[in-house]
Amino acid sequence: MKRIFFSLFLIASCIGFAQEGKSFSSNKNFYLKGNSTIIGNSIVSTDAVEPFNDDSEINDVLKMEYIDVDDNPSTFSSSQANLELADNASSVKYAALYWSAVYKYDKGVKRVINFEEMVYQGKDERSTNVNSILFQQPGGDYKPIDGRVIFDSYHTDLFEDTKPYVCYADVTHLLQNAPVINGTYSVANIKATQGYVSGGVAGGWLLYVIYENKAETAKYFTSYNGFVGVDKTATDIQFKNFKTNEVGHIKTSLLIGALEGDQKYKTDNCSILDAEKKSFVLLSNKQRPGNNFFNSKITLEDEPFLDRNPNSSNTLGFDVLKMEIPNKNNSILSNNSSEATIRFKTKADGFYLFFVAFETEISPIYLEGKSNTETLVVFENEEPTEVVEDEIDKEKATNKEPKPEQDLTKGVETKQISTPKPRKKSGLERIESLKSIHIPNLEKGYYLVTNVFSVKENAENWMKTLEAKGHTPKSYINPKNNWNYIYLDTDEDASAIYQKQKELSKLDYFQDIWILKINF
Repeated sequence: MKRIFFSLFLIASCIGFAQEGKSFSSNKNFYLKGNSTIIGNSIVSTDAVEPFNDDSEINDVLKMEYIDVDDNPSTFSSSQANLELADNASSVKYAALYWSAVYKYDKGVKRVINFEEMVYQGKDERSTNVNSILFQQPGGDYKPIDGRVIFDSYHTDLFEDTKPYVCYADVTHLLQNAPVINGTYSVANIKATQGYVSGGVAGGWLLYVIYENKAETAKYFTSYNGFVGVDKTATDIQFKNFKTNEVGHIKTSLLIGALEGDQKYKTDNCSILDAEKKSFVLLSNKQRPGNNFFNSKITLEDEPFLDRNPNSSNTLGFDVLKMEIPNKNNSILSNNSSEATIRFKTKADGFYLFFVAFETEISPIYLEGKSNTETLVVFENEEPTEVVEDEIDKEKATNKEPKPEQDLTKGVETKQISTPKPRKKSGLERIESLKSIHIPNLEKGYYLVTNVFSVKENAENWMKTLEAKGHTPKSYINPKNNWNYIYLDTDEDASAIYQKQKELSKLDYFQDIWILKINF
Protein backbone atom coordinates (compact mmCIF):
# COMPACT_ATOMS: atom_id res chain seq x y z
CA MET A 1 0.00 0.00 0.00
CA LYS A 2 2.78 2.40 0.77
CA ARG A 3 4.33 1.79 -2.62
CA ILE A 4 0.99 2.35 -4.41
CA PHE A 5 0.39 5.62 -2.61
CA PHE A 6 3.87 6.88 -3.32
CA SER A 7 3.46 6.23 -7.05
CA LEU A 8 0.20 8.16 -7.08
CA PHE A 9 1.82 10.99 -5.16
CA LEU A 10 4.70 11.16 -7.62
CA ILE A 11 2.31 11.43 -10.59
CA ALA A 12 0.34 14.18 -8.86
CA SER A 13 3.51 16.11 -8.09
CA CYS A 14 4.66 16.03 -11.71
CA ILE A 15 1.29 17.14 -13.03
CA GLY A 16 1.44 20.10 -10.67
CA PHE A 17 4.83 21.15 -12.01
CA ALA A 18 3.47 22.67 -15.23
CA GLN A 19 3.65 26.21 -13.86
CA GLU A 20 5.51 29.33 -14.80
CA GLY A 21 6.47 31.61 -11.96
CA LYS A 22 8.30 34.06 -14.19
CA SER A 23 8.95 33.52 -17.88
CA PHE A 24 12.56 33.45 -19.00
CA SER A 25 13.99 36.67 -20.44
CA SER A 26 17.37 37.93 -21.53
CA ASN A 27 19.47 39.43 -18.76
CA LYS A 28 22.92 40.26 -20.21
CA ASN A 29 24.66 40.03 -23.60
CA PHE A 30 28.36 40.39 -24.42
CA TYR A 31 30.52 40.17 -27.54
CA LEU A 32 34.21 39.75 -26.75
CA LYS A 33 37.30 37.59 -26.90
CA GLY A 34 37.21 35.59 -23.71
CA ASN A 35 35.53 32.76 -21.88
CA SER A 36 33.28 31.96 -18.94
CA THR A 37 33.07 29.66 -15.97
CA ILE A 38 30.59 28.78 -13.28
CA ILE A 39 30.96 27.62 -9.67
CA GLY A 40 28.49 27.00 -6.88
CA ASN A 41 27.30 24.74 -4.08
CA SER A 42 24.20 23.53 -2.28
CA ILE A 43 23.10 25.02 1.06
CA VAL A 44 21.06 22.14 2.50
CA SER A 45 22.01 18.52 3.08
CA THR A 46 21.69 15.73 5.64
CA ASP A 47 24.67 17.04 7.64
CA ALA A 48 26.03 20.53 8.29
CA VAL A 49 29.61 19.77 7.25
CA GLU A 50 29.93 16.25 5.86
CA PRO A 51 29.50 15.65 2.10
CA PHE A 52 26.58 13.53 0.94
CA ASN A 53 27.62 10.86 -1.59
CA ASP A 54 24.69 8.42 -1.60
CA ASP A 55 22.74 8.23 -4.86
CA SER A 56 20.23 5.57 -3.74
CA GLU A 57 17.82 7.83 -1.84
CA ILE A 58 15.25 10.34 -3.07
CA ASN A 59 15.02 13.83 -1.59
CA ASP A 60 11.53 13.36 -0.10
CA VAL A 61 12.64 10.82 2.52
CA LEU A 62 15.72 12.69 3.76
CA LYS A 63 15.74 15.05 6.72
CA MET A 64 17.56 18.17 5.61
CA GLU A 65 19.44 20.83 7.53
CA TYR A 66 21.51 23.86 6.68
CA ILE A 67 25.08 23.35 5.51
CA ASP A 68 27.35 25.56 7.63
CA VAL A 69 31.09 25.15 7.06
CA ASP A 70 32.60 28.56 7.78
CA ASP A 71 33.10 28.27 11.57
CA ASN A 72 31.44 31.66 11.91
CA PRO A 73 28.84 31.92 14.71
CA SER A 74 27.12 34.84 12.94
CA THR A 75 25.97 32.67 10.02
CA PHE A 76 23.26 30.01 10.10
CA SER A 77 24.10 28.55 6.67
CA SER A 78 27.24 28.66 4.54
CA SER A 79 28.96 26.75 1.76
CA GLN A 80 32.02 27.38 -0.35
CA ALA A 81 33.46 26.91 -3.85
CA ASN A 82 36.78 27.80 -5.46
CA LEU A 83 37.15 29.99 -8.55
CA GLU A 84 40.16 29.47 -10.79
CA LEU A 85 40.35 31.69 -13.88
CA ALA A 86 42.97 31.19 -16.55
CA ASP A 87 46.35 32.81 -15.88
CA ASN A 88 46.07 34.97 -19.00
CA ALA A 89 42.56 36.23 -18.19
CA SER A 90 42.93 40.00 -18.43
CA SER A 91 39.80 41.20 -16.62
CA VAL A 92 36.38 40.19 -15.33
CA LYS A 93 33.70 41.49 -17.66
CA TYR A 94 30.64 40.26 -15.77
CA ALA A 95 29.89 38.33 -12.57
CA ALA A 96 26.41 37.23 -11.53
CA LEU A 97 25.40 35.59 -8.26
CA TYR A 98 22.18 33.55 -8.12
CA TRP A 99 20.61 31.73 -5.19
CA SER A 100 17.46 29.63 -5.09
CA ALA A 101 15.77 27.24 -2.67
CA VAL A 102 12.64 25.36 -1.70
CA TYR A 103 11.18 27.39 1.16
CA LYS A 104 7.61 26.43 2.10
CA TYR A 105 8.19 26.91 5.81
CA ASP A 106 11.17 27.12 8.15
CA LYS A 107 10.90 23.52 9.41
CA GLY A 108 8.82 20.58 8.24
CA VAL A 109 8.01 17.08 9.44
CA LYS A 110 6.59 14.00 7.73
CA ARG A 111 3.96 11.70 9.17
CA VAL A 112 2.41 8.39 8.10
CA ILE A 113 -1.40 8.30 8.49
CA ASN A 114 -3.20 4.96 8.79
CA PHE A 115 0.00 3.13 7.91
CA GLU A 116 -0.39 4.03 4.23
CA GLU A 117 -0.46 7.78 3.59
CA MET A 118 2.58 10.05 3.86
CA VAL A 119 1.89 13.69 4.68
CA TYR A 120 4.27 16.62 5.09
CA GLN A 121 3.50 19.30 7.65
CA GLY A 122 4.95 22.54 8.86
CA LYS A 123 3.92 25.93 10.11
CA ASP A 124 3.03 27.75 6.90
CA GLU A 125 4.95 30.86 7.81
CA ARG A 126 8.39 31.91 6.67
CA SER A 127 10.40 35.05 5.94
CA THR A 128 9.91 36.92 2.68
CA ASN A 129 13.31 38.57 3.09
CA VAL A 130 14.99 35.97 0.90
CA ASN A 131 17.16 38.42 -1.03
CA SER A 132 19.49 39.37 1.86
CA ILE A 133 22.57 37.14 2.11
CA LEU A 134 26.31 37.32 2.83
CA PHE A 135 29.07 37.05 0.22
CA GLN A 136 32.74 36.46 1.00
CA GLN A 137 35.56 36.76 -1.55
CA PRO A 138 39.05 35.21 -1.26
CA GLY A 139 40.96 36.72 1.65
CA GLY A 140 38.11 39.06 2.58
CA ASP A 141 35.27 39.39 5.06
CA TYR A 142 31.59 38.77 4.52
CA LYS A 143 29.77 41.57 2.69
CA PRO A 144 25.98 41.96 2.84
CA ILE A 145 24.31 41.45 -0.52
CA ASP A 146 20.75 42.57 -1.12
CA GLY A 147 19.81 41.09 -4.45
CA ARG A 148 16.83 41.33 -6.74
CA VAL A 149 13.99 38.87 -6.19
CA ILE A 150 13.37 37.36 -9.60
CA PHE A 151 10.50 35.27 -8.26
CA ASP A 152 9.13 34.22 -4.88
CA SER A 153 6.10 31.93 -4.88
CA TYR A 154 5.24 32.46 -1.20
CA HIS A 155 2.37 34.93 -1.72
CA THR A 156 1.10 33.27 -4.90
CA ASP A 157 -1.02 30.21 -5.63
CA LEU A 158 1.85 28.59 -7.56
CA PHE A 159 4.04 25.70 -6.40
CA GLU A 160 1.94 25.09 -3.29
CA ASP A 161 3.96 22.07 -2.10
CA THR A 162 7.39 23.71 -2.15
CA LYS A 163 7.12 27.54 -2.37
CA PRO A 164 10.51 28.09 -4.05
CA TYR A 165 12.20 31.40 -4.85
CA VAL A 166 15.18 32.70 -6.82
CA CYS A 167 17.28 35.86 -6.39
CA TYR A 168 20.03 37.54 -8.38
CA ALA A 169 22.81 40.08 -7.74
CA ASP A 170 25.27 41.65 -10.16
CA VAL A 171 28.60 41.38 -8.30
CA THR A 172 30.83 42.45 -11.19
CA HIS A 173 32.18 45.48 -9.36
CA LEU A 174 33.15 43.36 -6.35
CA LEU A 175 35.29 41.02 -8.44
CA GLN A 176 36.73 43.82 -10.58
CA ASN A 177 37.85 45.77 -7.51
CA ALA A 178 39.16 42.79 -5.53
CA PRO A 179 42.92 42.40 -5.01
CA VAL A 180 42.54 38.65 -5.57
CA ILE A 181 40.02 36.95 -7.86
CA ASN A 182 41.03 33.29 -7.71
CA GLY A 183 40.36 31.44 -4.49
CA THR A 184 37.54 30.43 -2.14
CA TYR A 185 34.14 32.12 -2.30
CA SER A 186 31.66 31.66 0.54
CA VAL A 187 27.94 32.40 0.45
CA ALA A 188 26.02 32.46 3.71
CA ASN A 189 22.56 32.94 5.20
CA ILE A 190 20.57 31.66 2.22
CA LYS A 191 17.15 30.64 3.54
CA ALA A 192 15.47 27.27 2.88
CA THR A 193 13.18 24.76 4.57
CA GLN A 194 14.82 22.42 7.07
CA GLY A 195 13.46 18.96 7.75
CA TYR A 196 10.95 17.63 5.22
CA VAL A 197 8.76 18.96 2.45
CA SER A 198 6.74 17.26 -0.26
CA GLY A 199 9.06 16.69 -3.22
CA GLY A 200 12.15 17.21 -1.08
CA VAL A 201 14.15 20.21 0.07
CA ALA A 202 16.77 21.67 -2.27
CA GLY A 203 18.73 24.90 -2.50
CA GLY A 204 22.03 26.46 -3.42
CA TRP A 205 23.92 29.23 -5.18
CA LEU A 206 25.98 29.78 -8.31
CA LEU A 207 28.51 32.36 -9.46
CA TYR A 208 28.68 32.93 -13.23
CA VAL A 209 31.78 34.78 -14.47
CA ILE A 210 32.65 36.09 -17.95
CA TYR A 211 36.24 37.21 -18.42
CA GLU A 212 38.24 38.75 -21.25
CA ASN A 213 41.19 36.92 -22.74
CA LYS A 214 42.72 38.16 -25.98
CA ALA A 215 44.14 34.69 -26.65
CA GLU A 216 40.60 33.28 -26.91
CA THR A 217 38.35 33.27 -29.97
CA ALA A 218 35.59 35.84 -30.48
CA LYS A 219 32.43 34.77 -28.65
CA TYR A 220 28.86 35.78 -27.97
CA PHE A 221 27.67 35.44 -24.35
CA THR A 222 24.05 35.75 -23.27
CA SER A 223 22.32 34.86 -20.00
CA TYR A 224 18.64 34.37 -19.26
CA ASN A 225 16.80 34.06 -15.98
CA GLY A 226 13.29 33.37 -14.74
CA PHE A 227 11.55 30.60 -12.85
CA VAL A 228 9.72 27.80 -14.64
CA GLY A 229 8.48 24.44 -13.42
CA VAL A 230 9.39 22.02 -16.21
CA ASP A 231 7.32 18.90 -16.89
CA LYS A 232 5.91 17.04 -19.90
CA THR A 233 5.15 20.34 -21.61
CA ALA A 234 8.42 21.44 -23.19
CA THR A 235 10.08 24.72 -22.22
CA ASP A 236 12.02 26.27 -25.12
CA ILE A 237 14.53 29.11 -25.00
CA GLN A 238 15.67 30.63 -28.28
CA PHE A 239 18.99 32.46 -28.59
CA LYS A 240 19.61 35.01 -31.35
CA ASN A 241 21.75 38.12 -32.06
CA PHE A 242 24.88 36.24 -33.12
CA LYS A 243 26.52 34.90 -36.27
CA THR A 244 28.94 31.99 -36.18
CA ASN A 245 32.16 31.98 -38.15
CA GLU A 246 31.96 31.38 -41.90
CA VAL A 247 34.50 28.52 -41.79
CA GLY A 248 35.91 26.03 -39.28
CA HIS A 249 34.55 24.18 -36.25
CA ILE A 250 31.99 26.01 -34.11
CA LYS A 251 32.38 25.60 -30.35
CA THR A 252 29.26 26.28 -28.30
CA SER A 253 28.53 25.89 -24.58
CA LEU A 254 25.54 25.87 -22.26
CA LEU A 255 25.43 26.85 -18.57
CA ILE A 256 22.43 26.04 -16.34
CA GLY A 257 21.14 26.40 -12.79
CA ALA A 258 18.15 24.30 -11.66
CA LEU A 259 16.38 22.89 -8.59
CA GLU A 260 14.83 19.50 -7.84
CA GLY A 261 16.72 17.15 -10.14
CA ASP A 262 16.86 13.80 -8.32
CA GLN A 263 19.73 11.42 -9.16
CA LYS A 264 17.49 8.37 -8.88
CA TYR A 265 14.74 9.30 -11.37
CA LYS A 266 15.74 9.07 -15.02
CA THR A 267 13.23 11.03 -17.07
CA ASP A 268 14.42 14.62 -17.47
CA ASN A 269 16.32 15.92 -20.47
CA CYS A 270 17.80 18.88 -22.27
CA SER A 271 18.01 19.06 -26.07
CA ILE A 272 19.04 21.39 -28.88
CA LEU A 273 17.27 21.98 -32.16
CA ASP A 274 18.92 20.61 -35.30
CA ALA A 275 17.65 23.32 -37.63
CA GLU A 276 18.39 21.38 -40.79
CA LYS A 277 16.54 18.23 -39.69
CA LYS A 278 13.93 20.23 -37.74
CA SER A 279 14.22 17.88 -34.77
CA PHE A 280 15.66 18.10 -31.27
CA VAL A 281 18.83 16.23 -30.28
CA LEU A 282 19.29 15.11 -26.66
CA LEU A 283 22.34 16.58 -24.94
CA SER A 284 24.52 14.36 -22.75
CA ASN A 285 28.05 13.79 -21.51
CA LYS A 286 29.84 11.48 -19.06
CA GLN A 287 28.21 13.14 -16.05
CA ARG A 288 24.78 13.84 -17.48
CA PRO A 289 22.95 11.03 -19.32
CA GLY A 290 20.46 12.04 -21.97
CA ASN A 291 17.55 10.57 -19.95
CA ASN A 292 18.70 11.95 -16.56
CA PHE A 293 20.30 15.27 -17.41
CA PHE A 294 19.35 17.00 -14.16
CA ASN A 295 20.76 14.61 -11.58
CA SER A 296 21.83 16.61 -8.50
CA LYS A 297 25.38 17.35 -9.61
CA ILE A 298 27.66 20.32 -10.08
CA THR A 299 29.74 19.70 -13.19
CA LEU A 300 32.15 21.40 -15.56
CA GLU A 301 32.20 19.71 -18.96
CA ASP A 302 32.71 15.94 -18.48
CA GLU A 303 33.94 16.17 -14.89
CA PRO A 304 32.29 16.71 -11.49
CA PHE A 305 33.23 20.04 -9.95
CA LEU A 306 34.47 19.03 -6.49
CA ASP A 307 36.63 22.02 -5.60
CA ARG A 308 34.10 23.13 -2.99
CA ASN A 309 33.11 22.59 0.63
CA PRO A 310 31.27 20.34 1.19
CA ASN A 311 32.08 18.52 -2.04
CA SER A 312 29.03 16.24 -2.14
CA SER A 313 28.69 14.08 -5.23
CA ASN A 314 24.91 14.25 -4.70
CA THR A 315 23.77 17.84 -4.13
CA LEU A 316 20.22 16.66 -3.39
CA GLY A 317 18.19 18.50 -5.98
CA PHE A 318 20.54 21.34 -6.89
CA ASP A 319 22.13 21.34 -10.36
CA VAL A 320 24.82 23.63 -11.79
CA LEU A 321 26.67 22.91 -15.00
CA LYS A 322 28.70 24.12 -17.92
CA MET A 323 29.01 21.80 -20.90
CA GLU A 324 30.16 22.06 -24.48
CA ILE A 325 27.37 21.18 -26.89
CA PRO A 326 28.48 18.23 -29.05
CA ASN A 327 28.82 19.64 -32.57
CA LYS A 328 30.88 17.16 -34.58
CA ASN A 329 31.34 18.37 -38.15
CA ASN A 330 29.14 21.36 -37.22
CA SER A 331 26.16 19.01 -37.42
CA ILE A 332 24.04 21.01 -34.95
CA LEU A 333 25.30 24.59 -35.16
CA SER A 334 26.73 25.24 -38.61
CA ASN A 335 28.81 28.01 -40.12
CA ASN A 336 26.97 31.32 -40.51
CA SER A 337 24.29 30.21 -38.00
CA SER A 338 22.37 33.02 -36.32
CA GLU A 339 20.05 31.28 -33.83
CA ALA A 340 19.80 28.26 -31.54
CA THR A 341 16.93 26.72 -29.53
CA ILE A 342 17.33 24.75 -26.29
CA ARG A 343 14.46 22.58 -25.02
CA PHE A 344 13.84 21.36 -21.46
CA LYS A 345 11.41 18.53 -20.72
CA THR A 346 10.68 15.68 -18.31
CA LYS A 347 8.29 12.77 -17.88
CA ALA A 348 8.39 12.21 -14.11
CA ASP A 349 11.25 14.04 -12.38
CA GLY A 350 9.93 17.60 -12.47
CA PHE A 351 12.45 20.38 -11.91
CA TYR A 352 12.64 24.15 -11.57
CA LEU A 353 14.74 26.06 -14.08
CA PHE A 354 16.05 29.49 -13.03
CA PHE A 355 19.27 30.26 -14.97
CA VAL A 356 20.43 29.50 -18.51
CA ALA A 357 23.44 30.98 -20.31
CA PHE A 358 24.53 30.34 -23.87
CA GLU A 359 27.84 31.10 -25.52
CA THR A 360 29.18 30.41 -28.97
CA GLU A 361 32.14 31.26 -31.12
CA ILE A 362 31.26 33.98 -33.58
CA SER A 363 32.77 35.50 -36.67
CA PRO A 364 35.48 38.03 -35.73
CA ILE A 365 33.89 40.22 -38.38
CA TYR A 366 30.58 40.09 -36.53
CA LEU A 367 32.43 40.95 -33.30
CA GLU A 368 33.84 44.06 -34.97
CA GLY A 369 30.38 45.05 -36.10
CA LYS A 370 29.13 44.82 -32.52
CA SER A 371 32.09 46.41 -30.74
CA ASN A 372 33.63 48.93 -33.15
CA THR A 373 30.80 51.46 -33.10
CA GLU A 374 33.10 54.46 -33.55
CA THR A 375 33.97 53.62 -37.14
CA LEU A 376 30.89 51.77 -38.40
CA VAL A 377 27.13 51.62 -38.01
CA VAL A 378 25.24 48.34 -38.22
CA PHE A 379 21.51 48.32 -39.00
CA GLU A 380 20.05 44.86 -38.38
CA ASN A 381 16.81 44.65 -40.37
CA GLU A 382 15.08 47.30 -38.32
CA GLU A 383 14.08 50.91 -38.70
CA PRO A 384 16.24 52.94 -36.32
CA THR A 385 14.42 54.95 -33.70
CA GLU A 386 14.70 58.60 -34.59
CA VAL A 387 14.03 60.25 -31.23
CA VAL A 388 13.30 59.04 -27.72
CA GLU A 389 11.47 61.56 -25.56
CA ASP A 390 13.14 62.58 -22.32
CA GLU A 391 11.67 60.81 -19.32
CA ILE A 392 11.93 61.56 -15.61
CA ASP A 393 11.51 58.67 -13.22
CA LYS A 394 11.38 59.64 -9.57
CA GLU A 395 11.71 56.93 -7.00
CA LYS A 396 12.69 56.90 -3.37
CA ALA A 397 13.80 53.63 -1.78
CA THR A 398 14.03 53.29 1.97
CA ASN A 399 14.50 50.17 4.05
CA LYS A 400 11.27 48.48 2.84
CA GLU A 401 10.16 44.88 2.45
CA PRO A 402 11.86 43.58 -0.71
CA LYS A 403 9.69 43.27 -3.79
CA PRO A 404 10.30 41.32 -6.99
CA GLU A 405 12.46 43.10 -9.57
CA GLN A 406 13.61 45.68 -6.98
CA ASP A 407 17.22 46.40 -5.96
CA LEU A 408 17.76 47.37 -2.34
CA THR A 409 20.74 48.49 -0.30
CA LYS A 410 20.56 47.03 3.19
CA GLY A 411 20.35 49.46 6.06
CA VAL A 412 21.02 52.51 3.92
CA GLU A 413 18.45 55.04 2.75
CA THR A 414 19.01 55.83 -0.87
CA LYS A 415 17.47 58.36 -3.20
CA GLN A 416 17.69 58.18 -6.95
CA ILE A 417 18.42 61.56 -8.49
CA SER A 418 16.13 62.22 -11.42
CA THR A 419 18.03 62.88 -14.61
CA PRO A 420 16.63 63.13 -18.13
CA LYS A 421 17.49 60.24 -20.39
CA PRO A 422 19.77 61.36 -23.22
CA ARG A 423 18.16 61.73 -26.62
CA LYS A 424 19.00 58.83 -28.91
CA LYS A 425 20.78 59.80 -32.10
CA SER A 426 18.88 59.39 -35.33
CA GLY A 427 20.20 56.97 -37.91
CA LEU A 428 21.54 59.82 -40.06
CA GLU A 429 23.26 61.45 -37.08
CA ARG A 430 24.93 58.16 -36.21
CA ILE A 431 26.29 57.86 -39.73
CA GLU A 432 27.56 61.44 -39.93
CA SER A 433 29.29 61.18 -36.52
CA LEU A 434 31.36 58.13 -37.52
CA LYS A 435 35.15 58.35 -37.39
CA SER A 436 36.67 58.10 -40.83
CA ILE A 437 38.96 55.20 -41.64
CA HIS A 438 41.68 55.23 -44.30
CA ILE A 439 41.67 52.69 -47.14
CA PRO A 440 44.35 53.23 -49.85
CA ASN A 441 43.18 53.64 -53.45
CA LEU A 442 39.52 53.98 -52.52
CA GLU A 443 37.32 56.97 -53.23
CA LYS A 444 36.07 59.16 -50.40
CA GLY A 445 32.51 58.35 -49.31
CA TYR A 446 30.04 56.51 -47.13
CA TYR A 447 30.06 52.81 -48.06
CA LEU A 448 27.10 50.46 -47.80
CA VAL A 449 28.70 47.09 -46.88
CA THR A 450 26.51 43.97 -47.03
CA ASN A 451 29.06 41.40 -45.85
CA VAL A 452 32.69 40.90 -44.90
CA PHE A 453 34.78 37.77 -45.40
CA SER A 454 38.20 36.61 -44.33
CA VAL A 455 38.19 33.94 -47.07
CA LYS A 456 38.33 35.25 -50.66
CA GLU A 457 36.37 32.32 -52.08
CA ASN A 458 33.47 33.02 -49.71
CA ALA A 459 33.51 36.67 -50.75
CA GLU A 460 33.32 35.70 -54.41
CA ASN A 461 30.43 33.32 -53.75
CA TRP A 462 28.52 36.07 -51.93
CA MET A 463 29.06 38.47 -54.85
CA LYS A 464 27.67 35.85 -57.25
CA THR A 465 24.64 35.46 -55.00
CA LEU A 466 24.01 39.20 -55.06
CA GLU A 467 24.46 39.37 -58.82
CA ALA A 468 21.90 36.59 -59.25
CA LYS A 469 19.46 38.70 -57.25
CA GLY A 470 19.96 41.71 -59.53
CA HIS A 471 22.53 43.70 -57.54
CA THR A 472 25.87 45.07 -58.70
CA PRO A 473 28.29 44.36 -55.86
CA LYS A 474 31.84 45.65 -55.60
CA SER A 475 34.62 44.83 -53.17
CA TYR A 476 37.75 46.17 -51.51
CA ILE A 477 40.37 44.75 -49.14
CA ASN A 478 41.21 46.44 -45.86
CA PRO A 479 45.03 46.13 -45.54
CA LYS A 480 44.79 46.17 -41.73
CA ASN A 481 43.02 42.82 -41.53
CA ASN A 482 43.04 41.55 -45.14
CA TRP A 483 39.28 41.03 -45.06
CA ASN A 484 37.16 41.31 -48.19
CA TYR A 485 34.42 43.94 -47.86
CA ILE A 486 31.45 43.58 -50.25
CA TYR A 487 29.52 46.81 -50.83
CA LEU A 488 26.59 47.85 -53.03
CA ASP A 489 26.83 51.61 -53.06
CA THR A 490 28.93 54.59 -52.04
CA ASP A 491 28.20 58.30 -51.84
CA GLU A 492 29.66 61.38 -50.19
CA ASP A 493 26.12 62.27 -49.12
CA ALA A 494 25.30 60.40 -45.92
CA SER A 495 21.55 60.88 -46.37
CA ALA A 496 21.62 59.16 -49.77
CA ILE A 497 23.36 56.11 -48.29
CA TYR A 498 20.97 56.10 -45.35
CA GLN A 499 17.95 56.00 -47.67
CA LYS A 500 19.54 53.18 -49.67
CA GLN A 501 20.15 51.26 -46.47
CA LYS A 502 16.48 51.54 -45.46
CA GLU A 503 15.43 50.17 -48.85
CA LEU A 504 17.83 47.21 -48.64
CA SER A 505 16.90 46.41 -45.05
CA LYS A 506 13.46 45.29 -46.30
CA LEU A 507 15.11 42.36 -48.11
CA ASP A 508 15.30 39.24 -45.91
CA TYR A 509 18.73 38.13 -47.17
CA PHE A 510 20.46 41.17 -45.65
CA GLN A 511 20.87 40.11 -42.02
CA ASP A 512 22.99 43.11 -41.15
CA ILE A 513 24.24 46.06 -43.16
CA TRP A 514 27.30 48.11 -42.33
CA ILE A 515 27.87 51.77 -43.17
CA LEU A 516 31.48 52.93 -43.07
CA LYS A 517 32.92 56.42 -43.46
CA ILE A 518 36.06 56.11 -45.59
CA ASN A 519 38.82 58.60 -46.51
CA PHE A 520 37.14 61.79 -45.22
